[in-house]
Amino acid sequence: MAHILHYSNVKYSSDHAITAIEGELDVKVRGLFLGALASFGLMISSAHAGILLTSDDGYNGLRLDLSAYETGSYNFTFGPKPIPGGITFTVVSSDTNSGKGGVLGQGSYNLNDNGSFGGSAVYAAVDAPTGYMQFSFDAPVSSFGAYLNYASLGSSYLPPIIETIDSDGLVISSFNLKDEAPISTPGGVNQFEFRGIDEGSDIIFGFRMSNSYLLAAATGDGSPVGNDPVEVPEPGILALFGLSLIGLGIMRRRRND
Repeated sequence: MAHILHYSNVKYSSDHAITAIEGELDVKVRGLFLGALASFGLMISSAHAGILLTSDDGYNGLRLDLSAYETGSYNFTFGPKPIPGGITFTVVSSDTNSGKGGVLGQGSYNLNDNGSFGGSAVYAAVDAPTGYMQFSFDAPVSSFGAYLNYASLGSSYLPPIIETIDSDGLVISSFNLKDEAPISTPGGVNQFEFRGIDEGSDIIFGFRMSNSYLLAAATGDGSPVGNDPVEVPEPGILALFGLSLIGLGIMRRRRND
């Protein structure tokens, strides 16, 4: 009996050991599985991590054309207002200065440390310390940028934010300009700097600019229309063009002979 009891005790202990080992394996497997899911989630979330643009060098995306709003008036509005190129302007804010929405036009504007704006400059503005203005696109784009500026008063306002928006109205990428690409134009007059986001594929349905009385213009000095991007011919096209010139030269020589 003692032997049987001893055997039973050993078996009981072995069962517990096996159960414990299986439990540890389950925990490890679950951990690996959850880790894999987390990594996969990070891959998905980082798949559309946009690139912050701080210069229009090489930029060939949509350009603002605000010539329709060169009216000498602020044109206060919450929108929607059309902008050439398949763009729609809207404002969402509960504390705009005028109470009538943002600005889509012309008029004197002061951004404190970052200077003043007015005269011939044409711009869009959220016209509030909080809230946002947005350019929505009829067709998705891979990148978008404009010439921006904002009120700089230390921590008095919420930071200026630019974001890309997807087809469901959700944020794809977001950048805090104050921290990641500050604009500093002390004492300037109609001075804007280019800022934008490149997502690498046509997934952008909107470009949102929030807080700090943000302004957006078509050019660095507020002119209403920016230059169209210059298209550089593909190498294949250049090669064909060169061959055509050579062919024409050979034909001309034969005729002369």
